[in-house]
Amino acid sequence: MSQADYMRAYVGDDAAWKPLPGFFTPGTPLYTEEGGEILKGPRNLDAAKRLLAESNYAGEPIISMAAQDLAHHKAWGDVTADLLTRLGVKVDYAALDWGTVVARRAQKSPPGHGGWHIFRTSFYGVDCVDPTNKLLRANGDKAFFGWPNIPDVEAEIAAWYDAKTLDEEKLIARRLNKAALDNVVYAPLGMYLRYFAWRKNVGGIAQGPLPFFWGVSKTV
Repeated sequence: MSQADYMRAYVGDDAAWKPLPGFFTPGTPLYTEEGGEILKGPRNLDAAKRLLAESNYAGEPIISMAAQDLAHHKAWGDVTADLLTRLGVKVDYAALDWGTVVARRAQKSPPGHGGWHIFRTSFYGVDCVDPTNKLLRANGDKAFFGWPNIPDVEAEIAAWYDAKTLDEEKLIARRLNKAALDNVVYAPLGMYLRYFAWRKNVGGIAQGPLPFFWGVSKTV
């Protein structure tokens, strides 16, 4: 997968996005690219095809859900469907509304019996500044949808909670980033900026990671 393909499909302008070879928000204290080499550099489709063949993939359809009523989810779903098809994977592309995606992703039934293989979502940078991020957890049934069970990841998260200094936190974050990438807790697609515009007669807009509507006023 190419993060550039995913970002350009929705964001477009290269100045509005950047690669994200990890799980922590760029510009925050724990940001690290440790283990992120797998997401960098040129993509090699032929090598990916060979690895897929070696995996004994038998041609079963991969169920990939995308919310067609959310522009970014639909764009990323299209990129995924195209990539898998070029790799020789049979794709069952379930373009649904977001409400149906939310309901279906909670299902633990096997794919083909109400379950799924892939879905896309997005979240704010503020969610990913440290290991309290629930999307990074890998504690089985208590984890985010997909329910990864990866003891190496959980061990590093536990160690972070016990850290006494920021330097210790940074060291643990590097190990955690690598463990989460090696075991693919989820596949990061990149980071992009969102822009908001407000009419001149609207005041009281609080700075933050998303629009807050308390304290907002409007003049005539």
